[in-house]
Amino acid sequence: MEEQITQTVEQDNEELNAQPQEQPKKKGHGCLIAFLIFIFLILGLLGAAYWGYKTITNGLVKQIDLKVAYTHQDFVDGMKQSGLTVDDPLQLCLDCTYPTFSKPKELEVTVTNAQASAWVDYVNQNLSYGKLENTQIKFTNNKAEISTLFTFQGKTFPVYAFGNISKATSTSINADLQDVKVGGLSLPSNITGMVQTVLVNLANEKLGAMGDTLDIEEIGLTNSGLHFKGLFPTKGE
Repeated sequence: MEEQITQTVEQDNEELNAQPQEQPKKKGHGCLIAFLIFIFLILGLLGAAYWGYKTITNGLVKQIDLKVAYTHQDFVDGMKQSGLTVDDPLQLCLDCTYPTFSKPKELEVTVTNAQASAWVDYVNQNLSYGKLENTQIKFTNNKAEISTLFTFQGKTFPVYAFGNISKATSTSINADLQDVKVGGLSLPSNITGMVQTVLVNLANEKLGAMGDTLDIEEIGLTNSGLHFKGLFPTKGE
């Protein structure tokens, strides 16, 4: 009897040993695949960034044409319409120290597309950090568009932007910059917000330089142009 039990146990052990044992699962393939996907994403982003850089630097994107034609006479007419006389109009550039303004008067005026374009193009041709040229500005209801060529460190970039402005105080404005394109590529929204802050601060710095010779009653954008009503200086020296 004992011999029979021993033989049964040995037979059961042999059957268990004969069964194939489950192999341990291989680890690491999932991590490897995730790592490869990450690498491909990084390479894709780098490739897209390089393509964007080459597109801009090689001038593959042309300036957006707003169909605004003007001559220097539009600048002269705009200055005459505003009633402002300055010794050197180039003192009105973005990075210039403004002259001292005086002799304010009540003014209501609508600045046309051609006048605004000519003014910005003429006074900003010799900026200390670059050059603006072939500037076009187009006004419609609650919207202003600007398209220009900006030369910086020997390279010229087409720049386009649009947005709206409104009165903030009697000597300052608000702006809502909705899009900025450089070389045909829109800037990320957070960068556009930074650009808006810089431009609004710059504009209000220039308006603030007019002191008590400026009092904005109304300002806005229409199909006819930039409408302004308020107190405005007539002399800068």
